[in-house]
Amino acid sequence: MNIFILEDDLFQQQNLKRTIERISQEEKISYKNLIVTAKPDVLLENLTLASLHNLYFLDLEIAEYDKTGLEVAQRIRKQDPFGTIVFITTHSEMAPLTFAYKVSALDFIEKDQKEETIIKRIRECLLLANMRIEKSVSDDALIFKNKFTNLQVPYSDIYYFETTGIAHKLRLVSKNKITEFYGELSEFENIDTRLFRCHRAFVVNLANIVSIDRTNRLIMFPNKDECNVSRRTMKELLNKMNQ
Repeated sequence: MNIFILEDDLFQQQNLKRTIERISQEEKISYKNLIVTAKPDVLLENLTLASLHNLYFLDLEIAEYDKTGLEVAQRIRKQDPFGTIVFITTHSEMAPLTFAYKVSALDFIEKDQKEETIIKRIRECLLLANMRIEKSVSDDALIFKNKFTNLQVPYSDIYYFETTGIAHKLRLVSKNKITEFYGELSEFENIDTRLFRCHRAFVVNLANIVSIDRTNRLIMFPNKDECNVSRRTMKELLNKMNQ
């Protein structure tokens, strides 16, 4: 799990960070990264970090931005449909807007409550997010772990894996998200019969191929992306698709 904090008040930012660290230690909740920032762009740039699940604590208003928390939440939901979003704000009157923006927030924590109440709510959010991870393992999901990465993705969502040009760094393109992580393509080509190494730079999910351009040796996917097919693998690819 990755945990993100978007808060422009430095004192509140660091206080929330310490609270999350303390509760996580007490409840034995493990997370991969705890990213704290006052800038929406920094948070959004880090959405590709590989994780089984993400938890976001977002302030609704950030200095020099308008409705930042809600707009960031919309961007998050497009890339991370299963992430857990929690709003923390002094503007309780804005709570109904979270429904209008359709971001499915887990909680709406007001900053002007007693400290023990805020800590209790944060603890509940952390425990619920952690429980979702434990319950989200699917019988039909790719589960991949190495010393750098934990991935869990339904096979039905996977389009393809590709190299990134950075040594040992891969990119997973799926239905709702693009995830970058460290690994080797060879680790995926034999993990399931639906995954096929069609090129030195690509492992594709046969079940999500829309069409194959034999002349240009290209595979097309529902999101309009294309992957190259090598000469030597084209025949095997066609055989597998026919099967």
